[in-house]
Amino acid sequence: MGPDREHPLYYLDAETALVAIYVWVDDELKALREQGFRLPRPQKHQKATLAELITLAIFLILQGQDFSKGYLAAKTPSVFPSGSSLKPFFPSLPHLSRFYRVLANSAPLLAHLATRLAQGEGLLQVVDLKPIPMAHGHRIHGFDLPGSGVGVGPLGGFAGYVLMAVMNDRGLFFRWGLLPGNARETWGAELLEGLPAVLGDRGFRWVPGVKTPPYRLRGGKVVETGWRGWMGRVRNWIETRFSVMVRSLGLHRLSARSFWGLVSRVNL
Repeated sequence: MGPDREHPLYYLDAETALVAIYVWVDDELKALREQGFRLPRPQKHQKATLAELITLAIFLILQGQDFSKGYLAAKTPSVFPSGSSLKPFFPSLPHLSRFYRVLANSAPLLAHLATRLAQGEGLLQVVDLKPIPMAHGHRIHGFDLPGSGVGVGPLGGFAGYVLMAVMNDRGLFFRWGLLPGNARETWGAELLEGLPAVLGDRGFRWVPGVKTPPYRLRGGKVVETGWRGWMGRVRNWIETRFSVMVRSLGLHRLSARSFWGLVSRVNL
């Protein structure tokens, strides 16, 4: 497999990926239950198990599908672009609104599973900020998003949050947080405490412990930071790696109507 083919769906067919995700999620939930971890309480008359719903959510994200459209398609015998139908795997699914409710209640659990998958810090970390776009048009005015600056931009409605995430050398986020849209890099400095070898773009030059590319002061003086000793003349390396993660996980097309719905989607 080439270095440009790191996504699981390049070497796993849909059925194999679905089974692999379910086995991992189910094993993790059983282990957490044995350790006394409090799992979300089932909804009244909930169809499908928590493991099945989380599996389906992860699978739709890896497929790069629209979340609501993919879920509704999974409830019908329709065929996915991969050539398979999900109906035999999920014969009984709840309504879409209840599916969203289950995921919102599972936000801490999803964050725990994500950190378990990432396996913590590595020998080299990368940090960056990414804006989280929301729904389009007039729907933005009905959102319940405390502390956000709501406005309209090229992508439609935007609730002013940014995702500050730290990526390890395995290419996975293992620390992250949501900050207001006008946040500066220094606002999330506590996310980087205790981490060795952190790379960031020039906006992080005032955050202690972060190695950044050389930057120019207002008077024209260039401040060398030792970046070339680490990365040579690599250009836009951080933005490239984060763009791959943003597109692969669908962070550029999140749609949530509440703050906790947004948190659950980011954790997922």
